[in-house]
Amino acid sequence: MRSFLLALLIAAPALAQSPAADWRTIETPHFRVHYPAESEAWARRSAARLESIRERVAAEIGYTPAETVDVLVSDPVAQANGMALPFLGWPRLVLWTSPPGPESTIGHYSEWSELLLVHEEAHLVHLLRPSRNPWRRLLARVVPVSPIVLGAPRWVVEGYATVVEGRLTASGRPNSDLRAGILRRWAQAGKLPSYGRLADDDQSWLGGSMAYLVGSAYLEWLEERVGPGSLRKLWSRMTARQARSFDDAFEGIFGDSPADLYDRFRAEITWRALEAERRTGEGQEGELWQDLSWNVGDPAVSPDGKRLAIVLGSRDLPDRLVVWSTEPNEKAEKEWEERRKEILERDPEDVPAERTKPLPREALHTLHARDGVEPAMPRWMPDGESLLFVRFEPDPEGFLHPDLFLWAPESGEVRRITREADLRFPDPSPDGAWAVAVRHRHGFSQLVRVDLATGEVREITPPSVEEVYDRPRISPDGSRIAFVRHREGAWRLVIRELATGEEKILAPPRGGTMAAPAWGPDTVYAVVGDRGFIDVWAFPLDGGEPGPVTRTAGAAFAPAPSPDGLFYLSLEPDGLDLRRIVPGRAAALPDLPAELAPAIRPPDPTPPEPFAAAEVPEPRPYGLGRQELLPLIGGSASSSGGTFELGVRGGDVVGRLDWLALGAISGSDEAEGGALAAAWRGWPIEMGFHLFRAAESDLDRRGAELSARWDRVWSGGALRLDGRTLFGQVGSLDQEIASLSAGAALFRRRGSWWLETGIAAVQEGGNTDGDGWSRSTGHARFTLAHDDTRLSLSWRRGTSSDVRQAFDLFQLGGSETSLLPESALAGRVFVPALPAGTLLGEEHEGQRAELALGFLPAPIFFERHRLWSRGGPRGDWLSLAGLEWRWSIAPIPLGRVPGLDVRLGVAWILEDPSLELEDETRWWAVTVWRP
Repeated sequence: MRSFLLALLIAAPALAQSPAADWRTIETPHFRVHYPAESEAWARRSAARLESIRERVAAEIGYTPAETVDVLVSDPVAQANGMALPFLGWPRLVLWTSPPGPESTIGHYSEWSELLLVHEEAHLVHLLRPSRNPWRRLLARVVPVSPIVLGAPRWVVEGYATVVEGRLTASGRPNSDLRAGILRRWAQAGKLPSYGRLADDDQSWLGGSMAYLVGSAYLEWLEERVGPGSLRKLWSRMTARQARSFDDAFEGIFGDSPADLYDRFRAEITWRALEAERRTGEGQEGELWQDLSWNVGDPAVSPDGKRLAIVLGSRDLPDRLVVWSTEPNEKAEKEWEERRKEILERDPEDVPAERTKPLPREALHTLHARDGVEPAMPRWMPDGESLLFVRFEPDPEGFLHPDLFLWAPESGEVRRITREADLRFPDPSPDGAWAVAVRHRHGFSQLVRVDLATGEVREITPPSVEEVYDRPRISPDGSRIAFVRHREGAWRLVIRELATGEEKILAPPRGGTMAAPAWGPDTVYAVVGDRGFIDVWAFPLDGGEPGPVTRTAGAAFAPAPSPDGLFYLSLEPDGLDLRRIVPGRAAALPDLPAELAPAIRPPDPTPPEPFAAAEVPEPRPYGLGRQELLPLIGGSASSSGGTFELGVRGGDVVGRLDWLALGAISGSDEAEGGALAAAWRGWPIEMGFHLFRAAESDLDRRGAELSARWDRVWSGGALRLDGRTLFGQVGSLDQEIASLSAGAALFRRRGSWWLETGIAAVQEGGNTDGDGWSRSTGHARFTLAHDDTRLSLSWRRGTSSDVRQAFDLFQLGGSETSLLPESALAGRVFVPALPAGTLLGEEHEGQRAELALGFLPAPIFFERHRLWSRGGPRGDWLSLAGLEWRWSIAPIPLGRVPGLDVRLGVAWILEDPSLELEDETRWWAVTVWRP
């Protein structure tokens, strides 16, 4: 019960595909690549280049780790990403197959899997370098990471992997237009992050990306300043026999502290950015239509041009889809003038503020995130009355899939069109019957056609792991689609005839990355990168010369034509602004000296030799996986005594089989003994086994439990069914218990408010020494949260009948233990502040209120319980209040970590029917391991 309801009420996306998937493994000399069968083409293509990438990365960094790396290929949230876990002796790589689009900060690549592999392998080679200091090598046996992991700030770790990605692929962020545009625009505005915020800044837009973007540029600048190989010397000093901090190691190579040299770097980049601004002259950006901030989605203009739909984000709240009128903002203008007039009437000598930005527009309609699932990628239907959009919805196992929805703003009705179809960037046909969209699935990318009435999906292009598609747009007559496609190392604009499949590629004179096509009259607009400047270009369909429409200081994205102009998003340090321009021919970008890099894009590097694609062996079934061990220490300590637990966790990297072997000793009445517990997740229903022998309160318990669990989640809810059977003995008495539990949780979120409700019920039937008994327990929980303030109320009620043994009664007090299975604990009401068995009874009622306040280290709680005999008067309350911090994680196979529950607290006993504990102050610290 304790972990059951908690697991229901904490919903988080999983970090890998389900262990029950059809996993397979490919082994190369230094890698074990594990992947679901559907992703085999992508996984094999990546595995073929892993050894070559490893050699090049090691040669660049100057160190070759000996470890074999476990690589997990998955796609849990349908986003482009990867992760390196540099554990000494057992490193990991996690690769997500969904590719990024051209407007992403990681959208400049020769091939997505190669860029991802180079960056993440650079992390491993860099961070697996062991210390040459004897004491640090000894510490690494307990904390298996290198001194670089422990000492280097995040900007160094991410910045260096980004430098390596640029050097070895001749693409990546260092060679992209977008990095140059961000550095230049931030520098021109004086907004480059301070050294203290370079590693991580969650208070600023793109603050978390600065470790990659600015960090890589700073490291490049440092190496240019001191000479080639200086970064290698830094890593050698950090892992030397002589223990050094990062700052000491840095100063010994570069001659000054990292903070002081960073200030000089910022000054130089700012000069280069301002010089680029001077040389390019006045820009052509049109009018600022709305001053926005943070993340902003692509704007969509209604067919009549009178409304605009756009997704707005903020730092603390989920994204929302709003509809604005494009008519003049007369109401706001009138209110502005009235306020100015009122100010002058009250004080004629005052000077009212001059307006330099457009007034905020009031939304005509708003579609909020539903339970944290945000709307994205809106497109108007031809009738102008409804919007097609995308939401990333969870499947029954919790993995996210982008699907299509239809929203009618006037009525508020939302209709789901597809389920688990993995579709994005939809665009409806002129008759509204179908739409074109991009499908990314299992590492494949393709264009598809979607029937908007039935949700049926048919392919337009075959699925490919070598090509990536983005933002298809249907021509006004419905005969053609414009889209961008990544092929042979570059993004290109393509016009395709739907009837024949004939294609025409459009390109600017100087080449450059292309993105976000949009149809205009006799023109296709698209975003073009040119030497670090990103602007909207027009491509005449009559064969005329393409040319820029905008000349921005930073970057222009997402063009959206309207009858009286062209909307687009403009890059600014606080987010993306919405601008409107009357299309025309902007001035050409002048030649700029390469010395202004990285405020402009550096010259194109010489393309490296392609990574060798080796023959890889045929995959084998994953099976049980390779079992790995991790020692465990845990137990409990409280005012009533404590236990010490020692054991080992075993399991595989995917999480198909997890097992624990534990032993415990106790100096009080808490449980001591041993247990072997295991969970098998290789089937849709999780199976469990728990063999135990434990002594507590002069009772010797031994036996085995078998369990089965079935979970399902959906947007805003979760469901769990759990069945258990126990065969054992208590002392000399045989005992059998069978139980069935069910629970459900619902989540609702609106803005910064969260509402969570959960219910759970357990029905048990037991037989102890030939005497049958039954027990029923219900649990309800209600939580209301706003920002970092949370109020939770819970209620538990249990009843039993025909119980003849005291140990089968409800028992109040004591701490959880890793030794005993759920079946043996269902009658326990754990309150670590109280000794085990403080109160016994056939009936139980418990209530708890908990208030979390951001400035407190732990929530405040008030809790009370009463137990009594069946049919008798209800017992008196035992109540207590205090502070308790709880933390719970599910098993993390990647880190060899089993499930863990932690409770730390202190409380004052307010009422005790026996008066023995009243007015006492009690404390506790409890850990419980779970397979």
